[in-house]
Amino acid sequence: MTSYQLLTCQTWVTMRDWFIYARHHPEQVPFLLADRSPCTDPFLDPYALSKEKRRPLISGLCRCIKDFHDFYIYVSRVDDWVCRALGIPTGSYLGIAALKVVEVHESHADAAATFMPRRYVVAPVLTPYPPNLAHDPGAPAAVLRESCIVSLDSDADCMLDCSTGVHHYTPDASTDDQWEKQFTFYHEREQDRRLLVAECRLVQVSEREALQLNPAHAPVFTPADWGGTRMNVNGIKLSAAKADELFQRIAYGR
Repeated sequence: MTSYQLLTCQTWVTMRDWFIYARHHPEQVPFLLADRSPCTDPFLDPYALSKEKRRPLISGLCRCIKDFHDFYIYVSRVDDWVCRALGIPTGSYLGIAALKVVEVHESHADAAATFMPRRYVVAPVLTPYPPNLAHDPGAPAAVLRESCIVSLDSDADCMLDCSTGVHHYTPDASTDDQWEKQFTFYHEREQDRRLLVAECRLVQVSEREALQLNPAHAPVFTPADWGGTRMNVNGIKLSAAKADELFQRIAYGR
């Protein structure tokens, strides 16, 4: 049976300080609804030259996913201050992307071998493969510090996922050493967990891609749009009918 999963990701609208930095630095942060970490996961391939060449990836760095569903829908929670700045109701989420899994690679290295050097992220302009492939400790594909949020544990100064003890640093407050520590955490997670990689394609609705990276055009959701269930780190399973409704709203935007 086809499975549909709704997930959240943290973007530049998730926290007030992130949003303010992005608004003041549009050259460093051109896509406010892209995941904000050095190893952007999901990777939505915003610089692909055409929709035929776009190759989104879910690499498991965020949630250590191994048993992939058939479809994923990503939304981003919006900070209440940011909601007011955007003129949308507080407590809102913005719809970002709907992805269909088309292939599962056995490792980050295997996935990386299928890519050619080109632009995948804002900076560096040229990388060998997408940023959420973390098998190389040299971090040749990670987003540069000036264009990402560094997140470190407040006590041990090491990255913790989904923890209440995490400090987030905007690029004007982070250091190169902190950036390296966060990438090292992801690299070690990839090595220790032997993470798989889901290669995806964007869902198409009447030849429109279900992708929104600009908060001005992304559809506004509340938990009522998926039955009132509060979002959590594991996500929410959706019916085919509900998933199709969200596909269309993301594809058409607002």
